[in-house]
Amino acid sequence: MDHAGMTLEEMLEDGFTRRFATRHLETLERERRSGLYDPDYLAWAHERGFTGESACAYGLSEQNVGSYLSDYDYARLWPLNGWQRIWINDKLTLNALVQGSELERYVPTYFYYTEPGRLLPLSGSGYAPGVEGLLATLRERGEFACKPCNGSLAKGFHHLAWRDGGYLIDGEQAGPREISAFVADHPNYVFTEFIRPEASLARVNPLIHTIRALVLNPTGCDPVPAMTYLRFGKQDGAHGTGANYEEPTTGDVSSFNVHVDVATGTYGDGRLVYANRVEACPAHPVSGVLAEGVVPRWDELLEMLRELALKVGACEYLGFDACMTERGPQIMEINSHTGIKYLQLFRPVFDDPVAGPYFREKLARLDALTPEQRAARAQIAR
Repeated sequence: MDHAGMTLEEMLEDGFTRRFATRHLETLERERRSGLYDPDYLAWAHERGFTGESACAYGLSEQNVGSYLSDYDYARLWPLNGWQRIWINDKLTLNALVQGSELERYVPTYFYYTEPGRLLPLSGSGYAPGVEGLLATLRERGEFACKPCNGSLAKGFHHLAWRDGGYLIDGEQAGPREISAFVADHPNYVFTEFIRPEASLARVNPLIHTIRALVLNPTGCDPVPAMTYLRFGKQDGAHGTGANYEEPTTGDVSSFNVHVDVATGTYGDGRLVYANRVEACPAHPVSGVLAEGVVPRWDELLEMLRELALKVGACEYLGFDACMTERGPQIMEINSHTGIKYLQLFRPVFDDPVAGPYFREKLARLDALTPEQRAARAQIAR
């Protein structure tokens, strides 16, 4: 089947939701206009259901194409979770879900949440109201991480701090009035504890890293981690306060990723991933430190994943964004439809003993739907 030539209506008939069919078509068109890819290779990848970005990341060819889950099929499968995906689709809900339980130790402290015209104090602030409460909490804590409540790709990340008697916004001096304006200008943001990496990982890069772990739990009672990788930040290495990911929309932007063995936490095989190529890079490109070792307290991290997956057991597909701090593992967010490209960077889905059978079964179920069931599915919007 030539996936590149399919219309929106044909994709809906093939089991897509309108939301993800539209998004997939927009991605293909954006890649055609980008000038980042060889036109013949891009057309070949699109015909087989892959974006050019994914095809370049995998080194996709006629010989290995059958081992990878295509972007077309992955988008077609959304949503893999039922309506309970609302439990994990935003950071504020996740925080509320664990608050007051033993699981609370696995989530950074949340101080405030913003809505248009409203600043909501959370438990970490002691419910101190208003901007004055936020400023007092910032002076007490020293710094906040500020990020969209349901954002992705590290977009919109900011850092607020109180240092040497003054306030800072992303490292720039600010006064109370500027902090107040920042709060008002960033609705749907959470203001949380700013977490920093455990020492051995901080030597590679002082920015907080991201351990992406896919956990599958179709029974609701037996969660299994399936595929993992670790992304180190590259920006602002001197201070460790920037976002650890920049989307590769141009040919000179890359992310630094290493493989993690899901059973042992051993990591290595570093790679710089650009939009249109991948380069082997065993040492961190900025610090020069060899990015190899074992993630400390890995067994504790696996137990954290298991406990949280059981807590939201109605959600069978969980893309955890975790990290390791000096006090142990932390969860930054859980994704209901995590990006597939980086999960397959080090091993194709269909070569994975856990993820492969899971996705084959899901695709078979989707293909077995009646036209009426597909029409109803097409209308799912959230």
